[in-house]
Amino acid sequence: MRTLVVVVLMVVSGLAWGQANRPQTPVGPFPYESVEVAVPVLDRETGEESHSLGATVTMPDPDEFGDGPHPGVVLMSGSGMQDRDSTVFEHKPFMVIADYLTRRGIAVLRYDDRAVGASTGNTSGLTTQALAHDGHSAIRFLQSFEGVDPQRVGVMGHSEGGGHVAWIGARDESVAFLISLAGVGVRGVELMLDQTAAMFRDAGQSEAYIEESLKRRKAIFEAAIEGQGEDEIVELIAQLNMHEFGIEEMNDGLRSMSRQALPMYAGRWMRSFVAYDPREDWKRCGAPVLAMNGSRDFQVSTELNLHAIRDTLEEAGHTDYTVIELGGLNHLFQHADTGMLAEYGTIEETFAPDALVLIESWIRAKVMSE
Repeated sequence: MRTLVVVVLMVVSGLAWGQANRPQTPVGPFPYESVEVAVPVLDRETGEESHSLGATVTMPDPDEFGDGPHPGVVLMSGSGMQDRDSTVFEHKPFMVIADYLTRRGIAVLRYDDRAVGASTGNTSGLTTQALAHDGHSAIRFLQSFEGVDPQRVGVMGHSEGGGHVAWIGARDESVAFLISLAGVGVRGVELMLDQTAAMFRDAGQSEAYIEESLKRRKAIFEAAIEGQGEDEIVELIAQLNMHEFGIEEMNDGLRSMSRQALPMYAGRWMRSFVAYDPREDWKRCGAPVLAMNGSRDFQVSTELNLHAIRDTLEEAGHTDYTVIELGGLNHLFQHADTGMLAEYGTIEETFAPDALVLIESWIRAKVMSE
């Protein structure tokens, strides 16, 4: 999950910071086959192909694991259009995960988000549900891939992708297992407010300032969810800016600036995201679930999200779920001192080895045990 504009800008600029020491990035030659593929995505209304996703399927070494069929997993990224490696600050966490699992007998499909890399399509009018549908299409593709066991294909999503895992699991009983990594567990508006509060507290803002900001931001998001007009929402954004920037009188310049911010608060993706509550889908999931968060994740906090997933599954009577809080890990599953954004690019570790071990051992227990 990338928090509004602040996080997006940091992710983009991180590539220019020169943080080149990434010791976990896999380097060939590899003891497995990598196949470049194009995943067709069918329009949910017409059934015709709307775009395709450029992807890599890594298949276990036949000399060690035989010709299969092998279990498999599809990796789904978080917010913001990302490449198949989920590259950020020169880290390639999805490449690290795919390499680790494939070396241990699990086929992995990872894909470029639409309009990124080798993928086609566009992001105009995109919704969080449309992104979930892209991931679902990748699962169907892997289920039909030669050498993969269709009955043992699962999905692993990070951040917003963790919410997509619930969306898919609630709609497709053929998905063998569901893994949420720092996944969203509450209604999107709750998450956005929680992120904002964490950033303001880290910046040293007073609780009174934070409370007022959250009240005004919630009003904007609720107006967007309710479908209020642009002028009404712009006025609410302007009032928020007056508070946060200490402006005492409304003026045309402030309204103009606030209108430019409209897509951030009320664009189609944001409307779909803040309105979506994955708890409604977690209730309907029947496949085994692994949900993991780091204790120092401020973007998708454990207390708010991981606990919500656990409580929802428990209340729904789900009997096969594992919920794990990993001490000292941040949103990217790096060992971290603070967990805040500024630290992401300075950490050499891409993905905590202990988290990789947990993921692999859990998958093995669910679909690879004798």
